[in-house]
Amino acid sequence: MQRHRTGPPRPASVSASADGRRSGALPPVGVVVLAAEKDMPGLDVCVRGIRAHCLNPVAMVQVIAQRVPARPRDGVDPHVVWCDERRCTVGIREVRAYLRDSGRDPSTASWYFQQLAKLECFDVLPADAPEHVLVVDADFVFLRDTAFVDARGRSLLPYGYPLSWHPGTRAHRLPARHSALEAAGRLVPGWLPVDAYSGMQHHMVFDRTVLGDLVRRARNAHGMPFWQAFLRTADPVKWTGASEYVLYRHFAARFFPERVRHRHVDAADVIQAEGPGGFALPEVVAAARGTSLRAVGCHRFLNYTERLATMDYVPPGLRRALGAAPGPLRLRLDGGMLTVGQAVPPLTLI
Repeated sequence: MQRHRTGPPRPASVSASADGRRSGALPPVGVVVLAAEKDMPGLDVCVRGIRAHCLNPVAMVQVIAQRVPARPRDGVDPHVVWCDERRCTVGIREVRAYLRDSGRDPSTASWYFQQLAKLECFDVLPADAPEHVLVVDADFVFLRDTAFVDARGRSLLPYGYPLSWHPGTRAHRLPARHSALEAAGRLVPGWLPVDAYSGMQHHMVFDRTVLGDLVRRARNAHGMPFWQAFLRTADPVKWTGASEYVLYRHFAARFFPERVRHRHVDAADVIQAEGPGGFALPEVVAAARGTSLRAVGCHRFLNYTERLATMDYVPPGLRRALGAAPGPLRLRLDGGMLTVGQAVPPLTLI
């Protein structure tokens, strides 16, 4: 893969004023949130952030969950529409069986299932859903007013984390190899990255036309259902052998540049192992008070140490340092510049 330096200019804010929302100048969006059981304690914080700060009219908020509550969950917006994940085009059992039958680690099934559910989100939405869907990870919270589709109908996509982590700089390069780039190139003929940013930042705005064309191209190229093609082309060794956000952002930028804009979203994330201890999402939100951050996340990962060890977008020296003390990490993005440090109480995000 050709290596090149890219440093897209830092764009002016596109968060817009509340006037755009009041005047109806911005198109509506549907919202989809995927929530595993581990995400339920912070789900209300995520949904409140969307309701409070999405400048586009929110047509609906649909939560895809493993278990649909018999009555509204305490603290969660009662207008949320709950969707049993078994309504998705492919379920976690099918993903697990496909991985097992392919001789691959079935413990990654939940990771791939949630990616496929996002990429096929229009299949579980009502036919009259808006043409744009904001997908937000349940452990990510917006703190400031933000538009996601502009007045011309263009999706506002995050640059996200660099494809190769080099803290303290905005001059990023494509890495020598990256499993998500290679998987996307195998999945969609002609797919190539447009710059050195991943698009991975715990949310994405999907355009029905763009996503439909992506799925069609992959299905036709491989002669099988999209979900099987996605799994078949994912790296069989890496824990994170494909990325829905990398796939979609660069596809949209290359094939539908007139339908998208790109922007940096200044945010901080805490990543940590799943299990007791560590930080909770409300703690991270509280630590962001008084900062300029637009969003924060608090994420728990299965097989945390193994995932750190196989992150090929982290340079070897930094990966060894992170693996030597695999505790909670604090990641912060400021206009495309990444900083990485240990997350210790009392948590600070400045």
